[in-house]
Amino acid sequence: MVKEKLIRLFTALVIMSVLSPIAKAQEKVLSIIPLPKEYRIFDGYFELSAGTIVRNFMDENESLNIVLNDIDSVFSHLYNKKFIGRNSGSELLIGIPSKNRNFKKLCETLKLIPGKEIGNEGYLLLIEKNRIFISANSVKGVFYGLQSLKQLIKGSVGTGTIPNVYIKDYPSFEFRGVMDDISRGPIPTLDFVKYQIRRLAELKVNLFSHYVEHVVKTKKHPAIAPDDGSYTIEEWKEISDYAKKYFITVMGSFQSFGHFQSILSNPDYAHLGESGTLISPVKEESYQFLKDIYDEMIPAFDAPFFNINCDETFDLGKAESKRLVDSIGYDGAYIQHVTRLNKYVKANGVRALIWGDIILDYPGIIPRLPEDMIVGTWNYDDNENFERFLKPFRGAGRDFMISPGVLNSNKIFPDFHKAFNNIKKFISEGKEAGAFGVLVCVWDDGGTALFNNDWLGVAYGAEKCWNHNSDDRDFDSRFNRAIYAGSNNSLTSSIWKLNELIPLESTDGMNDKILFSKLVPDSGRSTKISLVDWDEVSGIISDAEKELINSQFVFHMEERNFIQFIIDLYRVLVNERMILIQSAESYKEALNIQNKNRSAARNLILQSLNNIERLIRQINGVKADFEILWLQENHTYALDRISSRYQKKVDDYNDIKSRLKAALKNIDSSLPLPSAESTRLSITKLPGKYFREWLMVNPIINKDNSKISAVDYLIEMGGELNAEPKVAEEFFFDSAKYRWRRVVTDYPDTVKLAEIFPDNNQNSVLYAFANIFSEEDQSVNALVSGDDEVEVIINGSSVFKGAEDPAIPGKEDPFMLPLKKGKNNLMLKISQTSGDWRFTFRLPESSVRNSKNRYRIVTDN
Repeated sequence: MVKEKLIRLFTALVIMSVLSPIAKAQEKVLSIIPLPKEYRIFDGYFELSAGTIVRNFMDENESLNIVLNDIDSVFSHLYNKKFIGRNSGSELLIGIPSKNRNFKKLCETLKLIPGKEIGNEGYLLLIEKNRIFISANSVKGVFYGLQSLKQLIKGSVGTGTIPNVYIKDYPSFEFRGVMDDISRGPIPTLDFVKYQIRRLAELKVNLFSHYVEHVVKTKKHPAIAPDDGSYTIEEWKEISDYAKKYFITVMGSFQSFGHFQSILSNPDYAHLGESGTLISPVKEESYQFLKDIYDEMIPAFDAPFFNINCDETFDLGKAESKRLVDSIGYDGAYIQHVTRLNKYVKANGVRALIWGDIILDYPGIIPRLPEDMIVGTWNYDDNENFERFLKPFRGAGRDFMISPGVLNSNKIFPDFHKAFNNIKKFISEGKEAGAFGVLVCVWDDGGTALFNNDWLGVAYGAEKCWNHNSDDRDFDSRFNRAIYAGSNNSLTSSIWKLNELIPLESTDGMNDKILFSKLVPDSGRSTKISLVDWDEVSGIISDAEKELINSQFVFHMEERNFIQFIIDLYRVLVNERMILIQSAESYKEALNIQNKNRSAARNLILQSLNNIERLIRQINGVKADFEILWLQENHTYALDRISSRYQKKVDDYNDIKSRLKAALKNIDSSLPLPSAESTRLSITKLPGKYFREWLMVNPIINKDNSKISAVDYLIEMGGELNAEPKVAEEFFFDSAKYRWRRVVTDYPDTVKLAEIFPDNNQNSVLYAFANIFSEEDQSVNALVSGDDEVEVIINGSSVFKGAEDPAIPGKEDPFMLPLKKGKNNLMLKISQTSGDWRFTFRLPESSVRNSKNRYRIVTDN
């Protein structure tokens, strides 16, 4: 009776521990990621020593041997001796009670019989005195219990002990996945993929996938894949077979509707295109092609589903499928396409998964989808809630997955604040809504981001997939200790310090457009460079570097180099701007004094030359470092896209270097110095942030041949006062079709329309659209310029209209811009008859950030 009371008391204490998972009295952090569902830390420690005996009450199993060897390797690395040995007073006992009578008796004594509630992947782990017990319902559960033990050993650095603890752990979701984008930038080597798999298994991830557009080399269609950046079917099979050993299922994927530009760019497959981005849904050849791909790819994987993607179908109905769309509707054409593809997938014995964005636009599609089709609803923003992405699927009676993510699209470094908030809220709400799985997506389009800088976000996603209600307070400590055997938190401190760059105007969200923005004017031209916030950037990266230097960890040491690269890169970006301004000012002073003091002028030019040479060395240095880091992870494929952009910078500075040498020759020959424009050093400080990213249409012929055109060319969109265009949206005027697209100017201040539209920039009208988000109703000062005339429309009202003064080209006109709280629609109408067509727009007294053509006014606190 006393024994039973003690058992009930023990069980009650375990349950109570769920309410307070951190044992405050003990002030201990359990170094496990994902954080277990239930645990209690007891007084006392398990002393780590050589020679722990493993008593395996199970049949020989390759997966368990792998993780046991990992544990031994980790221990050996930390303590230079074996963990597993023959002569010892310590024991590690593992088994499945339902399959071994002896182990069952031991577990019954300790109340370690796993129940149904922990399923096939859960485990019980008890560490006391000199014994460690891991009990589960299946080999998977034992495997995950051993992964937790391995992390506890990593967390023992500095103490040589692990705490006495009871753990009852099991996952929140059946499928806990990570998807890596390998089609719009880096494509990892097989060795790196296997490295990812090993690390994901430690995080208890059980589903892995790649986003694939064209990087698969099939036997029937090998020409769609690049030779230096693709996987054969045999290699996919090798990846899948390797992952099985780690209880990870690999899901195949092939983009099957939109995002088809990589394949359509091949002349042999261009005829399949509805446009440059969509495979045609009205051509039988399209379906034969997709069937061929599926029939080869799907057998290489062992997941019960295959991702056909079919997202962002912007061009559906724009060309040959217009008649189909007009006949059965956009949603009808979409459902017809995916239903047909579903049959091909089903014929290979698996279920089709599609992305949910089109379904959210056309919710009537849901009841028309094949019953066995799975929907992946995705979003990567830090939204207040995710009701919009879940409501259509909640209670709809079909399987759906949620896809939060780490968004690296055109990024240098991830925004982990956004990623963490997105992952935490989306997964929590998705669990409540009935999602059966999670696929955390890592997007790499653009190519400047590298996967080894993503692990913090990937680990956080894995934690929430396993334990959606986990406590975040000690996540950094657990991450540093459990993954890296870190003795401090300086590694993550350096990462979070770098994320302080994100809200700064200068770094523009750590997007790569800052890395490759055009700072050097063409010969004969001038430009401006903003120095706003760059002093703050310098301070932040110095602090991040101090944290990185102070970090002390044992495993995955190569990641230090990836973080250091980001620090070095931003240091170069700071220096680049400072050096160019200094060099320009020195050359300008040399021009001013060349007739008075040629020796001093020569020295000033030498200063500029030395500065430019120093800058060339710095850029060549980060270029070389980037290439090394890229090749540590990835094939050579697509590396040249980024390297060539670094090289373009170097070429520009080498050109300036040559021109400065020519200027020195003039000085030495008593000849006049070339102008600053000739040396490409006509550079001044930029006064504030200009709007550089817009939605635009191709120029429209100016109907009234006036510098101030009064014609409304957007009448089909509800008129220029009311139009709210979206990317790829089309309209007609005078029977001609126009399409909205994103445009980013190469210049920091001026949108040079004559360069963007060289073939039709005379006697034309152009519209440029952007959103401005304001935290309150307010009127702000604005400046605009245009050649010949520009009109500013905000929220349906024309608030400024003016023509350029020929005597002062480029002069900015001031006006007040009224903004409402929330989203504001800004439309510029620029008319042109002749001359250098361009415009500028800025809010000189407002702090502004942007993502694409969406601008936000930041209120300083």
